[in-house]
Amino acid sequence: MTRIDFYTNVADPQAFACRLADTVQRKRERLLIWLDSERSVEVFSNRLWSHGDTRFVPHCRLEAAEAGVTPVWLTARLPDDLAHPVLLNLGPELPYAIERFERILEIVGRDPASLATARERFRAYREHGCAIEHHDMSQTPS
Repeated sequence: MTRIDFYTNVADPQAFACRLADTVQRKRERLLIWLDSERSVEVFSNRLWSHGDTRFVPHCRLEAAEAGVTPVWLTARLPDDLAHPVLLNLGPELPYAIERFERILEIVGRDPASLATARERFRAYREHGCAIEHHDMSQTPS
């Protein structure tokens, strides 16, 4: 059964996504980050290279030659045949075939649009029988 982790009340979702990616890869878990466009992949990749003062998050595009030895992959398109341990969903919609992932991470900002999207996704994940965990990040600095 896929576990869904919702991180809610996040002040700066992009900065939090970088910290979350760093945490996942430090735990030696492989992470696939799904973004809404090729431009978003490029922008987020740049953020990961400069994450923190003294470190970066090693990553590459999903289709890169070095993907087999890189812990974090970025993509704007979820392949139909890929099973993966952890998905960070920064994409525009609910991933299809969610059972392909052990865990899916969802980051929810504080704005009304983010909250509305999160409610829809929560209902859909619950209908799929996923185990859902909630993490309130309102007391966490961005």
